[in-house]
Amino acid sequence: MVTTKSIRCVGRRMLLAFLASAGVAGISVVPAAAQFGTPAHAVGGPVTSYGLSDISLAPGETIVGSPSMMGGPAITHNGGSYQIVDASSVPMAGDTMSDPILSEMPMMQSPLIGGYATSGCATGNCGGSYGTHAMGGQYRGGSGVGMTGNVCGPICNPYIYAALDALYVTNRSVESNDRTSFSFLNDFDYEFGVRGTVGIVPDCRNGMEFSFIGPLDWSTARQATLTGAQATSLAFPATEIGTIDLSLLTSMNDSVRLDAEYFSFEANRTLIGWEICKFLYGIRYVSYDEDYRNVASLASSAPVAPAVANPTSFAAQSSTENQMVGAQVGLDLTYPLTCKFWSDFRGRAGAYANFAENQLQIATDQGSLARNFDDDVELAGLFEIGGGLRYYVTDDFHLRAGTELWYLTGIATSMDQFNPRTLRETRGISINEDILMLGVTVGAEVKF
Repeated sequence: MVTTKSIRCVGRRMLLAFLASAGVAGISVVPAAAQFGTPAHAVGGPVTSYGLSDISLAPGETIVGSPSMMGGPAITHNGGSYQIVDASSVPMAGDTMSDPILSEMPMMQSPLIGGYATSGCATGNCGGSYGTHAMGGQYRGGSGVGMTGNVCGPICNPYIYAALDALYVTNRSVESNDRTSFSFLNDFDYEFGVRGTVGIVPDCRNGMEFSFIGPLDWSTARQATLTGAQATSLAFPATEIGTIDLSLLTSMNDSVRLDAEYFSFEANRTLIGWEICKFLYGIRYVSYDEDYRNVASLASSAPVAPAVANPTSFAAQSSTENQMVGAQVGLDLTYPLTCKFWSDFRGRAGAYANFAENQLQIATDQGSLARNFDDDVELAGLFEIGGGLRYYVTDDFHLRAGTELWYLTGIATSMDQFNPRTLRETRGISINEDILMLGVTVGAEVKF
């Protein structure tokens, strides 16, 4: 009896100790008591209960069990009916995306990699909607895929852009010509011109662009009196005509002028990718003309030309026209340096059929000494390269400035026509000169 009572006493004490430990550890007391067949309460009072309202939510988060979201179909499981959440009512991360870096990355918005803006897209620190400046693709958030539809995806508003650049360019044709020593001309100064561009992009990738450059007009002149050795050493190739002897020339009051004009028009198809690259190809017309005039009064100790009596004036004129038509390709690249400043690169390369024409005449007051007229077609090339910076005032308006270099090859220049072939023949033209043009540009571009 004593042993049995002792065992029962020890058992009760162990059970009470276990129940007290379960309550302190947070284990539900009811199941524990049920397991031992003795209902009891945890030591220290009942366990605290929690509900969905006690869960802390981050901004934008919603409990899926909210009645406003339970709009889907119902399913049955183990005799119970359960309502499925309507997926369209669940907020997505893209709806409130406001990361200033991701929202401004051109690559995140390109349709080529699937980084599209979504409905309710936020604004980044660089301003504007969920789209970039760059080449002009205006990807806007909203419903629809492409231009229509009701699925949240890429929307591209068709847009038109217009740009106007002021050019300040010089022409290096005078100093590069190997027959200019007779004229003692200085090189051309920098002159102003314009470049206007208008383009349309109906789907953010494919478009058309039209551009005009010019007119760029250069002029250089000099007036001097040459005597003695200066006059007789004049490199003007009059002796190459075969009827003039400059050895008796004692003085010359000489006036020389050279004018040049350049302009071009182009029409291109454009392909825009990743918002930072614009590739174009199309046709282009380029015009480059030169007009050279040399007028001098002569004084000599004997008749300058034996065939005529004592000429007192001398005139030489050469005019060339280069009308070039051909195809070109081009590439424009931009890259963000900061939110507002972007680097800018521009390149063009083209091959053209040059329809060149020349008119040359040399005469004194006593009569004509040489006359030449000819035209021909040769292959010409034009290469342009430039770089600079853009500053975005808004997403749709930016200012830009930079430098450019243009190289025109395979053309006829006016002074190059004074050579033995063109002077001694009535028909002949030289089409083998190159021109280098350098300058700076300042302009602006706006999108509509």
